Amino acid sequence: MRGALVAGRASTGGKRKVKGDNMSAYKVRLYKESDLHSAQELFISGCREHISPCFYHALKQPRCWLLLLVGLLLPLATYGSIVLSLLAGIGVLIILWLPGREFFLYHARRGVAVDLKDIRKYYLEREGYCFWVVELEGEVVGTVAAIPAITPHEKNVELKRMMVSSHHRGKGIAKLLCRTLIDYARRRGCNAVVLTTTSIQISGVQLYTKLGFKTTETDLYNPFLGLVGISWLGFRYDISSSG
Repeated sequence: MRGALVAGRASTGGKRKVKGDNMSAYKVRLYKESDLHSAQELFISGCREHISPCFYHALKQPRCWLLLLVGLLLPLATYGSIVLSLLAGIGVLIILWLPGREFFLYHARRGVAVDLKDIRKYYLEREGYCFWVVELEGEVVGTVAAIPAITPHEKNVELKRMMVSSHHRGKGIAKLLCRTLIDYARRRGCNAVVLTTTSIQISGVQLYTKLGFKTTETDLYNPFLGLVGISWLGFRYDISSSG
């Protein structure tokens, strides 16, 4: 059994369906030109969603509490000014807000300027690349992409650009997208599906774990995220051991 998956094989031109709680049919298909704006908007909104969780995560870090405490007490002890103390505290909060904001906005801008600028050319006209969307009644509500991840000893596929509309979550769409990409990798004779994500994306981490992905080491690091205690996580799904 594959959870929310319903009938249909996932081929590069095929379709698979998943039923949501309202029994509306979602179908996954290859990207087409008319999907460009929707795919870009979905990616941008998905990136923006992580800004607030990143900030709240920062507020839970001991080092950030210490920084805030120093910001509040130092002006008070030095100048005896409550106003300066409050202003300094606000300044520290802004400093903690900016790293996540700048990282995820940069990620959004770069995606739209590079691979999502011309999805067909980048993903559908290159060997080993692919891009799918999930559609509901003509509306694009999810995306996922595949790129080659070839190492000296393995032929892998990397999962990229997986996004699901906030209005359509909890219905098995992300699982459907992962399964589509796993099937794609299996048909291509790949060893594994690999991906990287941030520790702040908790729902994604939980999904990958439930689907059988194993954590791996990654040498990725970002000083903005490191400042607020967020790290990069690597995941791997072995095709050969999955049957």
